[in-house]
Amino acid sequence: MARGDLRAARRYAKALFNAALKADQVDSAGTGLAEITAAADSTPQLMNVLRHPLISRSRKTEILRSLFESSVTPLVEHFLFLLVEKDRAGMIDSVNAEFIRLVDEYRGIANAEAVTAVAMTDSERDALQQQLQTATGKTIRLTTRVNEEILGGLIVRVGDRMVDGSVATQLLRMREGLKQVKVN
Repeated sequence: MARGDLRAARRYAKALFNAALKADQVDSAGTGLAEITAAADSTPQLMNVLRHPLISRSRKTEILRSLFESSVTPLVEHFLFLLVEKDRAGMIDSVNAEFIRLVDEYRGIANAEAVTAVAMTDSERDALQQQLQTATGKTIRLTTRVNEEILGGLIVRVGDRMVDGSVATQLLRMREGLKQVKVN
C-alpha cells in the first residue's frame, strides 16, 4: 500500500473510532468493520465491484446496503457509504487494521512477539508475558514463534520496539568487535 493510502486509512479509521467512542459503539463498530473486511477478503468479486471505476457509487452503495444493512450498525453502514463516496472502499482492510490498533491503544493492549530457538513452555511464556506487562504498563497479547537460526536467547518485539537478545546477534557483535582489534 502506498504511503498516502496508509495515511488515508489511518484518518478514516480514526474518524470512525472517534465517532464510535462518542456514540459508545466501539465494540459494535469493530465487529461490523471486521465482518465487512472478512466478506471483502473472502469474496474477491466484492472488492472488484468496489474498485471498478465504471460501476456508479449509487450502485455500489445499493450492493453494500443489501449485503450489510441488517448486520452492521447504522454508524458502520454510513461509514462504509462514505468510503464509497470518496472512492476509498478498496482500503477497507487497511482501515480495519488501523481501527483495531486504535481500539487496542485505547484499551491499553499491546501486541508482542517473542522469537526463540526452541519452543517456550507455558510457564516461560506466562512469565515473559507478565514481565512485558510490568515493563510496559499494558495488557500484552503475546505470540511466539520458533526460529532455530537465532541459536538461543530471545528476540522480543512490542509494538515498534525490539530487543534482540539472541545468541546469533551476540556472536555477530563479537565478530564485528574482533574485526576492530589490531593484533601486533
